Amino acid sequence: MKTSFTAALAWLACALPAAAQLPVTFTIDTAPAGRLAISPLIYGTNQPQQAADNYGSVRQGGNRTTGYNWENNASNAGQDYQHQSDDYLCYVAGLSNASCAVAGQVVASFVQDVQARPGRPAALPTLQMAGYVAADKNNTSVSVAETAPSARWKPVLPRKPGGSFAYPPTLADNAVYMDEEVHFLTSTFGTAASGGVPGYFLDNEPALWTSTHPRIHPAAVGAAELWTKSRDLAAAVKDVDPSAQVYGGVFYGFAEYLNEQNAPDWGSEGAGYPWFVDYYLAKMQAASTAAGRRLLDVLDVHWYPEATGLDNGSSVRIVGNNVSAGVQQARLQAPRTLWQAGYGETSWIAQYFGQFLPLLPRLQTSIGARYPGTKLSVSEYCYGGCGDISGGLAQADVLGIFGKTGVYNADWWDDCGAGSRSYISPAFRLYTNYDGLDAHFGSTGVAATTSDAATTSVYAAIQGSSANVLTLVVLNKSGQPVQGAFTLGGGTAYATARAWRFDQTSPALVARAAPVLNPGGTGFSYTVPALSATTIELKTASPLPVVLVEFTGQAQPDGGTLLRWRTASEANTAAFEVQRSRDGRDFRPVLRVPATNTATPHSYAARDAAPGPDASGRLTYYRLRVLDKDGSAAFSSVLAVPRTAGLARALTLAALPNPAPAGTAVQLAVQNAGPAQSAHLSLTDALGRVVLSRIVALPQDGSAVPLPEAAGWPRGLYMLTLRAADGAVARQKLALE
Repeated sequence: MKTSFTAALAWLACALPAAAQLPVTFTIDTAPAGRLAISPLIYGTNQPQQAADNYGSVRQGGNRTTGYNWENNASNAGQDYQHQSDDYLCYVAGLSNASCAVAGQVVASFVQDVQARPGRPAALPTLQMAGYVAADKNNTSVSVAETAPSARWKPVLPRKPGGSFAYPPTLADNAVYMDEEVHFLTSTFGTAASGGVPGYFLDNEPALWTSTHPRIHPAAVGAAELWTKSRDLAAAVKDVDPSAQVYGGVFYGFAEYLNEQNAPDWGSEGAGYPWFVDYYLAKMQAASTAAGRRLLDVLDVHWYPEATGLDNGSSVRIVGNNVSAGVQQARLQAPRTLWQAGYGETSWIAQYFGQFLPLLPRLQTSIGARYPGTKLSVSEYCYGGCGDISGGLAQADVLGIFGKTGVYNADWWDDCGAGSRSYISPAFRLYTNYDGLDAHFGSTGVAATTSDAATTSVYAAIQGSSANVLTLVVLNKSGQPVQGAFTLGGGTAYATARAWRFDQTSPALVARAAPVLNPGGTGFSYTVPALSATTIELKTASPLPVVLVEFTGQAQPDGGTLLRWRTASEANTAAFEVQRSRDGRDFRPVLRVPATNTATPHSYAARDAAPGPDASGRLTYYRLRVLDKDGSAAFSSVLAVPRTAGLARALTLAALPNPAPAGTAVQLAVQNAGPAQSAHLSLTDALGRVVLSRIVALPQDGSAVPLPEAAGWPRGLYMLTLRAADGAVARQKLALE
């Protein structure tokens, strides 16, 4: 009979005396010597769960992206589903058939959707370099006889000959060009430096192409083939957008790190290199030196732990939904393989290749030796048990480790199968939104250690360079309560504390009893319940020294908003951050105004050029985040600004000709009084059915948008709607006679 881990722990708790607690010492030191910047991109995902998770990055990746054709939005499932070419990615993106027929809409809608999320995460798409992409969306399997090259595939190349880009792209040239796709994205969203797509992945898990996509790349990938393909595609990206980051490698797991899954030329190419990671980095550095510019910004790997636990005497990998006692225990300990020297998990990697563990320090060592300055990304990982406390604690542990070890980007992959994911979002929110009001773990990690790494983990951070707000994430991985003795070093005395927790009884992250600080504000004792994750926020006694007496806003004729506020006095105030919302709940920063720190009344004014209304089209919401020099902050009350008059002339739309003869093309004349931006164009017929849906680029002032599709629409009355990224909306009836 199986005995569940939680049941066993419950029995153990009953068998032990009620007061039995594990004594653990936690040592925190905020001194500058132990500080390390934490990249917000580590709180990323491939499959967003809840908006309140406040992700730092979202990746568009996976096996499907290897065969994605941006020119027609076709893709191929490969071994995942009968090698079928179809419009699956359009379905996932929620695109209509009409939009799916428009070049680039899968990737453009991804970027637009991600950028509209709270906090505007980094949208990171994948580019193709396996050699071929799907030519059709026929919903039929590609046979062995149709393996590329064949009519079912289009060659994919890093560069378009001559570099003359077009949109829509030419379909008659029998090739798909990656630099032309990047040009399309920069034309639509701007360069990385101006707020567009910040980076691109060089395909996905190349060592597995021969198994995941044998109709595209039937032969095993060679070591030299991979780095030269990476070099060529990276250079093509940099030619179009030098400010964009290139994420290369995208290795699926340890066998690819080691020798590119026994690459056929590894025997000759790999001489002198301990593993393929070193080889790839060295080759990319040499290519960068030859090119006179950096070609690889971020080394990317995937990590699905091979650690196993026992279930009725059988070894079971932790990555699934197994929650037997042995597997749960192995899952709770598995994150230690990422960072802790001397820890040995039960896995074939630890048994035969322990010299490459712990993993993250070993990867960083290779980077330092072979291509210094390269960042590290883990764009796929999952520890299983997503609906169980063991999975929630492992996820929280891994996020803390990523920050502690200097990882630049990380994106969780939903490998939870049919099981629950209830503990994943709370694990993210321990760091990204622990109070439900966007309070987050600090941006600068500080030294934090535990006397018992097997049963507990602790992570600590401050905001910027100020230690006046200190956040801790404390994990109890044992079945007993922990009596924690917390020492706070670094010379800062704390006065107040708050705490939030989820535990084995519920994944809900809720406020809990806070620690009571010692008289000097340099430590406390705190009981951490069994199998729980707790965020503790500590603040100094300094109140926010600003008195805000007025905050007003008025919509302007050009569509902007003029905001004014007045203070009675200020002291030690760093800045005022203006935040905007379209629903009064999810706010994001749009402006930052330095404070004057005057002891007398002072008035401020700032203009939001592209506010956008709420769903009703009538209101935009604002609040001020008042930032103190010590890193603390406070919010003003929410201000609702009526929008109707201000936005009325921000965007206009006219169809030419109108009425138009059926069977002819139509052109739209657009006047955009707002900034250059993207917009969503839709058209519905008299029955409300969506006939057209696509993303268009709106330059500032006037522009023309051709609608060649109109030649195929039947006679009738249609409604055109153009919704700009800043929220401005224009509508126009179109009659086809």
